[in-house]
Amino acid sequence: MKPVTAAFAALAVGATFVAPPLRAQTQGGQTSSGPEQPAAPQAAPPVVLLLDGLGVYVESDYIGVSALTRPLARQGFQTRTDSHLMVKTKGIVPDVIIGHSMGGETALRYATELARAGYKPPMVITIDAAPAPPACTVPRCVNIAGPGFARVRGARNISAWDAGARFRNHAQLPTHPAVQELILRETGDWMAQWKASQPKLARTGPKTGRSSPAAEAASPPAPAPALPKMWTMPSWTVPGWSVPSWPGAGQGG
Repeated sequence: MKPVTAAFAALAVGATFVAPPLRAQTQGGQTSSGPEQPAAPQAAPPVVLLLDGLGVYVESDYIGVSALTRPLARQGFQTRTDSHLMVKTKGIVPDVIIGHSMGGETALRYATELARAGYKPPMVITIDAAPAPPACTVPRCVNIAGPGFARVRGARNISAWDAGARFRNHAQLPTHPAVQELILRETGDWMAQWKASQPKLARTGPKTGRSSPAAEAASPPAPAPALPKMWTMPSWTVPGWSVPSWPGAGQGG
């Protein structure tokens, strides 16, 4: 009997070495034949560079394009604010550049530099770009200008007066609700396209079955996202004022 017992023992030991490994158990009672794939890393939020014009060297909610900092943050952007001299931000590679007055001219020139250096061209939005703005060389470019300020070649030019920003001087234009609405509409569209281009994150939780059509119909609709808060300023009219002659006034482009 001893030889037979030894033979069975040898077969049992051999079976322990050839048995297939057990499948890993995952959440939800499902099995997986291999290790779980790691989730794709989430990209950093896009960056908007805000360049104010001559004489505006402080970030403020009420002066210049820096007033757009909070609305842009609510859209999901990171923001950096500087003057047209770009002392604090030289070398930054933004996704969007917004400039007012001399900051607008700097925005156009800096976007060209980035594209020539091999970086992805940023979207550029200028307001009353001055004093002698160069042509826009990036694919997506918008210029919002009041009477007396030049159009930007290569940009989509929009009359600030036609957009609703009447009787506002050059310094007040970036904080006018109509101008801010135009800008936030452009940045909102850009952000939506950027989010759509990002890779989907891997699901790590259990898979749940789709609810029945009756349950979906009974559930209340999702609330609409809140609109960005706009900074408002008092308006006034000037007796005897006439609309200045400006190429494109009344055409909005």
